[in-house]
Amino acid sequence: MTLRVVLSAYTCLGVVLAADGRAWLALPFCMIALLAVGELWLRALSGPPVLPGPLLERGIPIARLGFAAVAGLATLPLVALGLHAAGAPVRLLPLTLGGAVTVTMLGAAAFFRARLRLPAQDDGDSGGLSGHARTAVAVTVPAVLVLAVGGVAVRAYLASPRPAEPGYLSVALNGWAAQIDRPVTVPARGLIVPVRVTSAGIDTTRTRLSLRIGGLVVATRPVTVAADTVQSMSVRVPALPADGCLHAVSISVGTTSTGFYARGPVAARPAAVRPAAVRPAAVRPAAARPAAVAGAFRGRTTC
Repeated sequence: MTLRVVLSAYTCLGVVLAADGRAWLALPFCMIALLAVGELWLRALSGPPVLPGPLLERGIPIARLGFAAVAGLATLPLVALGLHAAGAPVRLLPLTLGGAVTVTMLGAAAFFRARLRLPAQDDGDSGGLSGHARTAVAVTVPAVLVLAVGGVAVRAYLASPRPAEPGYLSVALNGWAAQIDRPVTVPARGLIVPVRVTSAGIDTTRTRLSLRIGGLVVATRPVTVAADTVQSMSVRVPALPADGCLHAVSISVGTTSTGFYARGPVAARPAAVRPAAVRPAAVRPAAARPAAVAGAFRGRTTC
């Protein structure tokens, strides 16, 4: 009978491992495996159930099923604590292997107990005060054990050292610029863009605040970012050519950056004139080359 319980536990653990995250398949077999482990605990500690008379007439006492369920549920956190103490990750595969090792040890203990012919305890109702006392002890001891193990585990987890969180340096648009959700028109006098620089978990850093337009560095200056602070800075974006193109504006502090798209002011269209009124000789050659004005901002642009 003990061999059947051991094989049932092995089979259920194998199905749980093969389920690979499918809870609808793993859950029932996990419950059966824990119940089998609890039964092995009872067989190793108190021996197999004593069932006078035919098995179908007597059946397995409800109390033994309850004790087996409690013992099986208590085994899972014990295996997890053992894995944590050994430095192994508490995952599906290590838990399943730990459960298999527990089943092997309990099965061997139950087998040797049966070979040594140690007296087994009667699970029947003996009645009287002694029967009630044994029931109270059987219920109280597992409950106290579970609470003690759970309390120690929680306190050990809270007191265990934790790795320090990694530090970071971030830059983001601030003030009115935080509401930018479309390309911005830069006036002829330029545009002041506020930014917010946040430092956490790193030492005071001296780096550079850079402005790039179309991938080209337009302006840069050194800045000092204090440790664990939030600083407000401003960057002046110069006037962009009135060519109707979108220019990528990037503001970076060190290797961290933020940005938006911008365009120059829309130039007023000249009034339509007839071709006969146009005097080509009067047009200066410099006015016919708008690309020379926008040459400094060529890069990542969209027209």
